[in-house]
Amino acid sequence: MRAVLVAAFTCLAAAMAAPAQEVPSLHRQVRKVMGTFGEIQVYHADAQLAGQAIAGALDEMQRVDRLLSNYDPGSELSAMNRGAARSPFRASDELFGFVQRCHEYFTATQGAFDPTVGPLVRAWGFFTPRPAKPPDAAIAAAKAVSGFAGVRLDRSARTISYAVPGLELDPGGIGKGYAVDMAVGLLRRAGISSALVSAGGSTLYAIGHPPDRPAWTLGIGDPSDRERPVRIVHLRDASVSTSGVSEKFVVVDGHRYSHIFDPRSGDPVEGMCQVSVVAGTATESDALTKAAFILSRDEVLRLAGPGRRIHVLRMEGACGPARIVWTTPWSAEVFTNTPDAP
Repeated sequence: MRAVLVAAFTCLAAAMAAPAQEVPSLHRQVRKVMGTFGEIQVYHADAQLAGQAIAGALDEMQRVDRLLSNYDPGSELSAMNRGAARSPFRASDELFGFVQRCHEYFTATQGAFDPTVGPLVRAWGFFTPRPAKPPDAAIAAAKAVSGFAGVRLDRSARTISYAVPGLELDPGGIGKGYAVDMAVGLLRRAGISSALVSAGGSTLYAIGHPPDRPAWTLGIGDPSDRERPVRIVHLRDASVSTSGVSEKFVVVDGHRYSHIFDPRSGDPVEGMCQVSVVAGTATESDALTKAAFILSRDEVLRLAGPGRRIHVLRMEGACGPARIVWTTPWSAEVFTNTPDAP
């Protein structure tokens, strides 16, 4: 009995001497990046470590912006757009890999994702504050220099060539997702196990989960009712991206044209309000929102597939109360109706 009591007292003394377990707290930073705002939230007990990790991840997003910006004439992507039609452009390993991924999504989506539609977007003035429908001749000229089929990749030489003068690659449909993934990789290497990384609120990635919840819980906005989300999405080691037309469009003679184009026809997409895609990486969710905006339901089902961890929510029709909400059949646990759903 005396031995048991001594052992018990020893264990109690050791427990009292041990430092109390530090509780993770939330740390957050916001920085302007890629023409929008990058925001990173991290749960960690060490405030200094968390702050350094967040700052490094935002630095990484800005580095990606310097690589892929088509607004900065000094970026490598801008140099490629200027020179690849004249002669093969020898790209860095990172840029070449990025263009390869674009090609993979172009192929997988049957051309519905195509980062060469920039001339069409520019012709309609969507890069300016006042978009307008251009003359038919301008539309035809923009179509003539669009199409990822005109991008040639030489893997052995690591060069990229454009078959058509005037063709250019616009990373707007995938670049934010890629930047988020690069930031996520840096956070993981820094030992962060609970974080939410956002690029403009349209592409987000969740590392792990908050200390008091099984997943990060986010609302998907409803353009027809800003006071409530149309669905709640539960993210854990996954990404969600959203594309919509409710705030970026042009009206001509009562007809509303969106800023999202079907690369196969060169025409603005009609009959779709907003699309959200959940996928395993931010690059994938970002690229697939554009494809899911354009493709039919059957094509989306074939593209996503129940075994690929891809979930799609579409608001079909005009952005109003009459729009139809459709989700992939296997996504009931990912998109829920109430914040307290499991």
